[in-house]
Amino acid sequence: MPVVDATGAALTHPLSAAIVVDRWTTWPIGGRRRPTVDDKFFARLKDETPTRVWVNNPTAEEISLALSQGAVGCTTNPAYAGGLLRHAPDEVLPLIEMAIRQSIDDAAVADQVQQLLVSRIAARFTNMYDESGGSLGFVSIQGAPDMDHDAGRILAEARESRALGVNVAPKLPATAPGLDAFETLVEEGSPTIVTEVFSLSQLVETCERYLRASRRGGTRPPFFLSPITGIFGDYLKAVATRDSMDADSSDLELVGVALARACQNLVEHRGYPVTLLCGGARTPFDLTGLVGAPVHVTINWSTFDEVLEGDKTQTRGIDVPIDDAVMVRLKSAFDDVERAFRLDGLDVRHFEAFGPVQHFRARFLDGWTQMREAVAARRSLVA
Repeated sequence: MPVVDATGAALTHPLSAAIVVDRWTTWPIGGRRRPTVDDKFFARLKDETPTRVWVNNPTAEEISLALSQGAVGCTTNPAYAGGLLRHAPDEVLPLIEMAIRQSIDDAAVADQVQQLLVSRIAARFTNMYDESGGSLGFVSIQGAPDMDHDAGRILAEARESRALGVNVAPKLPATAPGLDAFETLVEEGSPTIVTEVFSLSQLVETCERYLRASRRGGTRPPFFLSPITGIFGDYLKAVATRDSMDADSSDLELVGVALARACQNLVEHRGYPVTLLCGGARTPFDLTGLVGAPVHVTINWSTFDEVLEGDKTQTRGIDVPIDDAVMVRLKSAFDDVERAFRLDGLDVRHFEAFGPVQHFRARFLDGWTQMREAVAARRSLVA
């Protein structure tokens, strides 16, 4: 049953102890026991629920591991190559060395390396894409974050990325310039993933634009939209620390899943033709709290690992309400939470400046900067 209504208000639920629904044990949430699972979790998730998982920013080995656990797609972000430099440098350094022989522009080299890495992943998911009739097996790529204020640049990078593979889907920010580029891509029939979604206002604006663009283009290409769960909690923790607020960290970790649930309820209420692809997971709950809903969730392999190493309790988290009192506290303490859950909380002109969006994008910029610096350092070594 839904636990958050279309406006984002939490609904009451009679649970006061664990219950069992379709063999998935559920627990009340809000400072109490969190859902955990056993090593058959992902097989049951695929067989018994409409929820699907993707893998985020994987190494070559993690691509295989995720596929073995039923991953139906892969997301990457602008920090992907920079992250691999720390975790799997042997997968990135040869590509940097090859690319710097072809260009004297460090930014162009960083772009090329990102494209090569995504092409490698796309090849692993192509069979799935073909066998599903083009509904599964997508791999995302997002352009340079230092240029995502420029709709023309976002559009050009997205079009270029489509040449990497039939299953490569451009990922664009839910900001004014990003959504301008998004509309053009939809008209052209391109699959798209819209990310950096931290509010119901962004969801509504994006979906309404999709409907208009798809009418103009005469087609409804695959469309995914990504509410960002765990990162929202990270942002609130940073705000609480900065402002010396007395906030319960366990409350803060629930806000992203609460928003994702509100987004899905609104999608169902309005009949929007979109698949939610929830991202930014920080804990297993960012997945398990959504299991049972017709959504996709992208997680790092480390989160797959955490889930697989959990205890033997099975979980159907979507049936478990988030305590009303938690949401009341969060909306009262944080203006950004109150705005996120209001349909009119943000104007499209203010999407880019919204606190959680800026917090998330800063991570992309850090990873992108690390990659550019690595390119320059490698160039000096091979010069």
